[in-house]
Amino acid sequence: MLKKIVLQGEQKKVLFLPATNPIQIKGVAGSGKTTVALYRAKHLLETQTSLFEETKIVIFTFNKTLAAYIRAIKPYINGGYQKDNEKIKPKTPDGLNVRIVNFDSWAFHFAGIPFDGQRSWLRKNILPQIISNTKSSTSNILSKTFEFFDEEISWIKGKMFLNKNEYLEAARIGRGTSDRVTKVDKEVIWEVYLKYNRELEKRDKIEFDDYAILALKKIQNDPNFSPPYTHIIVDEAQDLSKAQILTISKLVSPETNSISIIADAAQRIYKSGFNWKEVGLEVRGRTIAFKKNYRNTIQIAKAAISLLDKEEDKEDFTELELSVTEGEKPKIGYFSNKASQSSQILLEISKLGDNGSLKSTVILHRSNDGVKEIKTLLDSNGHSTELVKSSQPVNYGSNSIKICTMSSVKGLEFNNVFIVDLNDDIIPFPPGFIESDDEFHISTERRLLYTCMTRARNNLYLFSSAEPSRYLKEIDEVLLNDISITTKPFVDVIDDVNDLLF
Repeated sequence: MLKKIVLQGEQKKVLFLPATNPIQIKGVAGSGKTTVALYRAKHLLETQTSLFEETKIVIFTFNKTLAAYIRAIKPYINGGYQKDNEKIKPKTPDGLNVRIVNFDSWAFHFAGIPFDGQRSWLRKNILPQIISNTKSSTSNILSKTFEFFDEEISWIKGKMFLNKNEYLEAARIGRGTSDRVTKVDKEVIWEVYLKYNRELEKRDKIEFDDYAILALKKIQNDPNFSPPYTHIIVDEAQDLSKAQILTISKLVSPETNSISIIADAAQRIYKSGFNWKEVGLEVRGRTIAFKKNYRNTIQIAKAAISLLDKEEDKEDFTELELSVTEGEKPKIGYFSNKASQSSQILLEISKLGDNGSLKSTVILHRSNDGVKEIKTLLDSNGHSTELVKSSQPVNYGSNSIKICTMSSVKGLEFNNVFIVDLNDDIIPFPPGFIESDDEFHISTERRLLYTCMTRARNNLYLFSSAEPSRYLKEIDEVLLNDISITTKPFVDVIDDVNDLLF
C-alpha cells in the first residue's frame, strides 16, 4: 500500500504546470489526484527554490485522517522528473519535507483559540433551547429538526454572510422538492442564528465553524501580516467552505499566487458549497481533468459508476475512463440480522487471510457506534485491528485490519474494502433529512457511498443486516456477486472459520 510509483501521462503533466497562479486538478476517484499533488510539491521544492527566495509549501486537507495518511506516504515521494523525456534524475533524496495539516487544526493554532473539550457538543446543548424559545406567526420553519438548523447555521458561517440581506438574497439549493426555504423562513432562521451567536458570546465559547472566520479576521486586522507560503496545495477542496478557501488564499505569496486545488465534485460529501468565482480564484484555462481510474478494477469501477449514475446533477463530474485491470465482481450480501452479517464478515476475512491477501483491509460503517461494534467483533475473534481516526497514529503498512467511519476514509485506499450495515435506517443517515424528499441529503449520502466503494483496489464487499439501503437497489445487480445464499447460522460459520484457521 505504501510504495513509490511512477507518474504517467496526464499525471506527469501536472508537475510542469506554471508555478504561478492557481491551477485546478479535477479527477475521478482512483485517478491519483492526491498522490500527484504530493509529487507536484516535490517538484516545486526541487525547481523553485533560489538564492533569493526559499520555497515554502503547505498541503491543506479537509480531515485529519487524510492528513495523517499523506504524512505516512510522503517518505516515498521522489523528484527528478524531466519534461521532455522519461528519465528520472532526482536532485534531492526521496521524501517530502513540507507541512501537511488539516485546515481546522491549522486555524485553531493560528487564531490562538483556547482548548475546549466541550466544543463538539456546543450546538446540541444550546441551539434546541433557542429554537423552542423563538416564536413566529408567519412561518412554520421552527418545526424543523435540530439537524436542519445545525446545517443551516454551518452554511451561513461558511458563506460568511455579513448581514441578513446577504442571507436573504442567497440561493439555497437542496432543501427538498416540495418545501423550499422562503424569505419569510429565512427571517426566522436569521433570528435564531443571531440569538445563537449571542449565546456563544455570552458563554465565551467558540465552535468549529468559527475557526476559519477568526483566522481570516486575524489576517485582515494585522497590517504586518506576511503570507508564509510560496505554494499551497489544497486536497479534497470540494468539501471546504467559502470561509476556509478564502482564508487559505490569504496565506500564499502574492508574487507566486500559487494554489493547486485538488477536487472531485462526485466525491462532495458535505453540504458547504461554493464556486471558485465566489472566492476570487480564477482557474479557467488552468484546469487539468484526470479521467483515468488507476485504482479500481473494472468490475469495482463499473459497480460504483452504476450508483453514481443515479445522480441528477452530473454537470461538474469528470468523465471516467476505466482501468485495464480485471478482477472479481463486488460481493453483495443481504442478511436478516447482524449475527449473520458478522458470520460472513469473519468468513470472508478468513478467506482473504488464507490466500495471503489480508494486508490492506478496511471495514467501514456509517456511524461511530457501528465502528465500535465491528472492532469488538474482530478483537474477540483474534484479529489485530486499528481504528483510523484523527486522535491516534495508524500503521498503514501493517497487517492489522483497519476500521473507520465512511466519512473518514476519503482520500485513502485499500486492497479490500468492507462496507457493512448498509441498511435503510443507517444510510442515508436519518438525522440528515430535512424533509422526507430531501434530495440534497439523499444525493450527498449517495456520493458518500460511491466514494467509499472507490476506495477498494481489488475486493469490495457490500453487506446489509436489516432492510437494505435504497442505494443497494440502485447498483446494477448484474455487476454484483450476490453471496447472500451462503449465509449460515452464526455458530456454524464460526466453526468453519476455525477450520480454515487451524
